[in-house]
Amino acid sequence: MRTPSVSLSRRFRGAAALLAIALFMAACGTSVHMTGTWKDPGAETGGYHNILVAGVSSNQTARGTVESRLAAQLQQHGIVAGKSIDLFPPNFDPKKEESVKTASAKITAAGYHAVLTVTLVNKESETRYVPGTVMYAPYPAYGWYGRFWGYYGYMYNSVYSPGYYTTDKVYFLESNLYDLAQDGKLVWSGQSETYNPNSLESFATAYAKVVTDALQNNGLLRR
Repeated sequence: MRTPSVSLSRRFRGAAALLAIALFMAACGTSVHMTGTWKDPGAETGGYHNILVAGVSSNQTARGTVESRLAAQLQQHGIVAGKSIDLFPPNFDPKKEESVKTASAKITAAGYHAVLTVTLVNKESETRYVPGTVMYAPYPAYGWYGRFWGYYGYMYNSVYSPGYYTTDKVYFLESNLYDLAQDGKLVWSGQSETYNPNSLESFATAYAKVVTDALQNNGLLRR
């Protein structure tokens, strides 16, 4: 006959094991994997020091969270980084010429030399995904990707839709770096994959580190 003490001991060990697994999974957080990057050979030698982070979205909450995490991560690398949400008013419309002129003037006055966009695309846009085993180039090489305001205006209302974080979905995300000294020319693009992000906060933190590391490895950040 099994003694009560042995039974309780086994139950305790089983519960402890389950707890350990739960804690491990919680600690893992959201995983972001960079699947491809592209760099223009004409990018500024030595990298960029003053960068504005611009979340491409009309959803102010999501945009603010992503911009804050990415700007903070860049600052840890010695970069002067700011957020577009601090420069663009709530009623900002990138498809209106007057809004673009006003925003451009603010960017210039703030002393930014480059703009780093962040765009989250859900699974419905999977056709734009490029596997890491294939040479990556911004789509469609480069069309409206080629200039900052063209890209920003095209994508502004295409992302951060309600219910973005749902169960069992893979999300493809991209960041583009535009050189303002070259009329907002695209000089770098990176695409990543995220599976079932735990939350917006978790994703923003993980994504910020992956993108910043990729920029650093490509020689695009100057302290």
